[in-house]
Amino acid sequence: MALLTDILKWTETELKPWQRDAIRRLFQQSSVLSEDDYKDLYDLLKSAHGLPNSRNLVPLPLTTTHLPTVLKEKNVVVLKMLRDLKHVNRITFDQKLKFSVKGITVIYGGNGSGKSGYVRVLKRACRARDQEEKVYPDVTDPNAHTYVPEAFFDIEVDGVLKQVKWEANTVPPDELSTIAVFDSRCARVYLTSEQDVVYLPYGLDIVENLANHVLPELTQRLEKEIESINIDRKPFNHLLGETEVGQIICGLSDKTDTLKIKHLATLNEMELKRITELDFALSETDPKVKARELRLSVSRLKELVKRIDFAFAWVSDEAVVNLKSLNEVAVTASQAEKIAANAFCSGEELLPGTGESIWRSLFEAARRFSTEVAYPGHPFPYIDNGAVCPLCQQTLLNSGERLLRFENYIQEDTTKIADEKRQQLEFARQKLTYANLAIGLDNSLLEELTILDEAVGSIIRTFEDSIDARRLWILNAIETYSWEDVPKTNESPRHRLRNIAAYQLKLARTFDKASDEAKNKALKKELGELQARQKLIECSDALIALVERIKFRSILESCKKDLKTKPISEKSKELANNIITSTLKSALDDEFKKFGMDHIRTKLKERNDKGKVKYQLLLDIPNTNKLEEILSEGEQRAIALGSFMAELRLSNHSGGIVFDDPVSSLDHWRRQKIAKRLVQEAARRQVIVLTHDTSFLGQLCDEIELNNVPHLIQFLEWNGNNPGFVSEGLPWEHQGCMERIDALEKAQKVFEKMPWPIYPGKTESSQMRHQYDQLRATIERAIQDVVFSGVIKRYRDYICVNNLKGVVGFEENECQKIQQLYKRCCDVVDAHDPSSEKNTPVPTVDEFGMDIKTLKDIIEAIKSKRKKVKTTVAVP
Repeated sequence: MALLTDILKWTETELKPWQRDAIRRLFQQSSVLSEDDYKDLYDLLKSAHGLPNSRNLVPLPLTTTHLPTVLKEKNVVVLKMLRDLKHVNRITFDQKLKFSVKGITVIYGGNGSGKSGYVRVLKRACRARDQEEKVYPDVTDPNAHTYVPEAFFDIEVDGVLKQVKWEANTVPPDELSTIAVFDSRCARVYLTSEQDVVYLPYGLDIVENLANHVLPELTQRLEKEIESINIDRKPFNHLLGETEVGQIICGLSDKTDTLKIKHLATLNEMELKRITELDFALSETDPKVKARELRLSVSRLKELVKRIDFAFAWVSDEAVVNLKSLNEVAVTASQAEKIAANAFCSGEELLPGTGESIWRSLFEAARRFSTEVAYPGHPFPYIDNGAVCPLCQQTLLNSGERLLRFENYIQEDTTKIADEKRQQLEFARQKLTYANLAIGLDNSLLEELTILDEAVGSIIRTFEDSIDARRLWILNAIETYSWEDVPKTNESPRHRLRNIAAYQLKLARTFDKASDEAKNKALKKELGELQARQKLIECSDALIALVERIKFRSILESCKKDLKTKPISEKSKELANNIITSTLKSALDDEFKKFGMDHIRTKLKERNDKGKVKYQLLLDIPNTNKLEEILSEGEQRAIALGSFMAELRLSNHSGGIVFDDPVSSLDHWRRQKIAKRLVQEAARRQVIVLTHDTSFLGQLCDEIELNNVPHLIQFLEWNGNNPGFVSEGLPWEHQGCMERIDALEKAQKVFEKMPWPIYPGKTESSQMRHQYDQLRATIERAIQDVVFSGVIKRYRDYICVNNLKGVVGFEENECQKIQQLYKRCCDVVDAHDPSSEKNTPVPTVDEFGMDIKTLKDIIEAIKSKRKKVKTTVAVP
């Protein structure tokens, strides 16, 4: 139908993916969605708006592959055979269900015969409107869950033979989509709010159900979840105010920044101290005095830091490096001096100690004596003729060579440098030795510091001890010339004291501000902000959770726009106005009449919608609150059939039709009309009927015979442990007398070919008794169909008076022959308990053949006389 194509195009262009998924489910599941369906759709709706999708559901929109019937103009597809079924219930692979290319195919299967397996494959493969029933493998097989049902179809497309494969959970072959399958979903009748009974063509009901059932149900679930979300702000009213925190609380919404809340709810150590500072400053009666006290404290701390710096400077790493350098230089200079002294003494025996410091002191005294007393005005040493030594006062020999060498030695750099370096080192050692390294931490200052920082006093003491220990180590290093493993000083309190001083100074400034009226207000505001943040810390997690709930609820609120029913209803009206016409009304009226529903008429109801004339197609029946109160199950099924046929007629559908149990087992009034209508339809297209109703089967056979329509009849039964065994023809219970006689003759031929014993045993006797039981049933069927010319048949709910004229020519001797043959059958079968003394053997194979011939001759005789009567009546 074009309606289905229009609906598909509408879903592709105007609906959201989750809505298209809902449409697909409505098409596939009888328009009644399960709780699981609603859960899935609700999750998909929320997922479409960015909410978490824990099950990772993905919408599966409606496509052409989901439509129950995809009509293709010009192409006519005819089913020829369904075969090679694999993993379909317990039906064996070798079974073949044939279909008559022309006319009607009737397939009878009682309960449990396997009919449902074939039907479900047909429905799935041909995209029937009813897709609820799945095709299952053999449930008794423990590996059944690993199997995938499949089957092959032999079809004819415009006269060309073709083979297609159907497999569960895959897209069915397109060719099979033109085969229309009837099921109970083919008609849509519902009650309006005005209690009108409205008819909806198939497909339009899907749109209506989306608007009237699915969206309202999802709306109800959405509203329920929204109401369940607690967004009460009252627990946070204590945070309201002119602070930043208060403004956030006042303006809580889905736009609130939770990161901002986390930031405000985090106070560092300095901010926490600041609260104490501000609270202290603002509560002080005389802030100026307090500020002065704090500044005095800062001065004392700074002085203490200076003393620490002074003490540490003596033993700092830099001092150690300098002293080590002085020590190394002095040692090096002394070594150089010693080398020079050795050279000075070389080649001459001099008194020990000559050239060393004491000797030099003596030599310097001699210098002063010479220049100041003995030879003033002359340079030292004075070595002119007659000069004498200032020390021994003897005349200098060899021009005073030794004295001159002594002078040169004294004047050399190594000696001077050595003296200088030793003096420098000694000076440094003396200063370090006598330096005052005491930090000077008295009890009052210690008490003050302890109030500000409990640990700092101990740190100062240990630091002072480490300085003194390091001084002793340095002095020892100077003596021993060993500077390895310089000891570390303990943690310096300098940085700690500087921070305390800075804090005290900052606090002093705060007290200064507190004494100023304008600045006092700023401090109060700052304190208010910090105290609000401090309060926020206690409930920040709860506040963030509230914001998340507000955000979640806001997203849920945004889902409502997808649940508006008006656009869907408007589209439904638009589609209805295009398809609900007088032509459809006439087609429905005609089909309802053919199905025995002419007491239910249709009527077009004109509506004016925004200036446009629109129509509803109503069923002219009494108003009620429940359809089942006015329409029986049989009537509802007949309406479904009429609607199905009417819609196919208007869509110019010429492909095959499959009917699955078209008659309700409770509707015996309409069996004949439905059978007549289906056989009538089989005259113009392929019709396939599957039924479990034996009475309806009989009606179909009568209509087929009456209308001489090409047909193929098959029945399904169990074969061993497997259902679905296909046999051609009717089951024995439904065969006519001539078909039964044919079966009896075939059985008799089988007996003839056997080595039938002279004295039949138990097996042979049982086989023969069974055949006579069949013969007796055939006699009864011959009486119904031949003797009484089918005037009365047990499955019919009427008497065929037109056949009464055929009840002629039945003579007494024929009646006796039938009675005798019937009695013979009764004597043979196991239905009676024969006398054990009599012990009558079963008839022979030849006798069995003669009895069949007797019945056959009686039937032929009756039919022959009936023909003569008809010929005589026909002659004017």
